[in-house]
Amino acid sequence: MPPILSKPSSAAPTSLVLILVGALLTVWSGLWYFYLQRNPPAHDFVYFIDSGLLLTGIVFLVIGFAVGPMARMARQAELPPKEVTEPTVQAAQNSPNVETVQGP
Repeated sequence: MPPILSKPSSAAPTSLVLILVGALLTVWSGLWYFYLQRNPPAHDFVYFIDSGLLLTGIVFLVIGFAVGPMARMARQAELPPKEVTEPTVQAAQNSPNVETVQGP
């Protein structure tokens, strides 16, 4: 059995990546939209692509912000319960060392 907390949850880095990608997509899509307003394209399909990228960025942001609290809950869930660890630690601290035990 692997030791406790040998592989922590990957939810926190995933949340940061989703928020970063979502923010970048949203900002650059917004800039592109304002550029398209001043310089209209030949086809309306460009607006479709821009809106799709903008909405994708917003969805990534929402998912990233939703995964963040889940990462905190996962970190808490990965720890052993206090009821089990405290008596075990106290028993280990109160037990005599091997060197102090004398045999017959």
